[in-house]
Amino acid sequence: MFSVQLHKVIFSFFLALISLAIITSIGIAQTFTPPSSYQPLDRKEGALLYKQQLPDGNEAYLQIINLQKMQIDQLIGEVGNMGLGQGKYYKGEGKYYSPFFKMKLFEEVANEYKQLYGEAVFSLINCSFFEQYESSSQLSFPIKFNGVVITGGHSPYGPISQPADRFYSNIRLKALVWDDSGAYITDYNPATGAPLDQSSVKNAIVSYQYSDHPAKVLAQNQVNRYHVIGTLDFDGIKGDELLLIMTVNRATLDRSADLLRQLGVKGNIITIDGGSSTYLLNSRQGNIILPQPANQEDKPTFHKLPHYLGFRTRIKKPVEPLIKISQPAGTAYLEENNPYLILWRGNLDSEVTIELYEGNKRIQVIARHTENDGVYEWTPSSLVKEGYSVRISSLKNRKIFGTLQLP
Repeated sequence: MFSVQLHKVIFSFFLALISLAIITSIGIAQTFTPPSSYQPLDRKEGALLYKQQLPDGNEAYLQIINLQKMQIDQLIGEVGNMGLGQGKYYKGEGKYYSPFFKMKLFEEVANEYKQLYGEAVFSLINCSFFEQYESSSQLSFPIKFNGVVITGGHSPYGPISQPADRFYSNIRLKALVWDDSGAYITDYNPATGAPLDQSSVKNAIVSYQYSDHPAKVLAQNQVNRYHVIGTLDFDGIKGDELLLIMTVNRATLDRSADLLRQLGVKGNIITIDGGSSTYLLNSRQGNIILPQPANQEDKPTFHKLPHYLGFRTRIKKPVEPLIKISQPAGTAYLEENNPYLILWRGNLDSEVTIELYEGNKRIQVIARHTENDGVYEWTPSSLVKEGYSVRISSLKNRKIFGTLQLP
């Protein structure tokens, strides 16, 4: 009898310890704040925005994103030419495609994102590097988007056989990987594609360690606008559940990374597209930093960018169900027996069906049912004729659809 009671007491004691640990962890995660020099600007469930004053009247903006509560969306321009065999960084040079993605005006992307997710939207930033400033652009390094590697990258400033500068012959690119529980930054392997080649990895971008960015290496660490990103564990449980994004108005990359180090980031720190392209929108503060012309002669078309990251809460709030597709900047170029990426944005909880139409007549079911995740790689088995279109429809309500007009 005494033994049974003793076991009950011990069990209750350990149960209390576990409960206390859970409560403490939750409390810590919810109350993480930077030093008092950071001015709070906005807060949603799982996301915080702060402003830090820098010398000479410049500013830094800190976003703290709890990936256990926030959703990250990759917002990508539709594909024209697939750039077959032009990929340089996924499983070997010339082994993968490097598509031309439509350059999209930041206002267009922001308005569409708000239309899809309403009050759940927290912020929006530009993301991947690109070197072409035409109506469509190839992206510099590989991206995995909801389970599909959508580009092998095309930058001359990376570890390829003949880089634009010999410094880049042997650098190690970094991959930022995230899911619903957390994020990590690790070495990227161009020969194998790791970690993007892993089926467990659904979303990832490849980029520079901040210290390898051309602005630091080739331009003597110039003062400019930058986004730098690190991850942080703050709940005491293994794994980094916080994504910290520091956007500086005018600072060096060393200074930008140092701001993250002061907040506790110990691992790798990467950069994403910055400089004149730097963009930061907050749903409460509006456009905080806008893309700017590189010089006085540049036209507003420079404000069009190919790849953005959106951040929103996972709290469900009523919005009109929509499927959104834009036409590519030029003609969608499809080849028989070669892959083509169908991209769309949708806020539906249900699956979608993808079909090929000629006018109002259905010609082929491309995918009878697939996830509403915004990406589908399709290889046409026959010639796609002029006047055909691709329709993505809700399985629950076929009146909700988007259409991509083909040549």
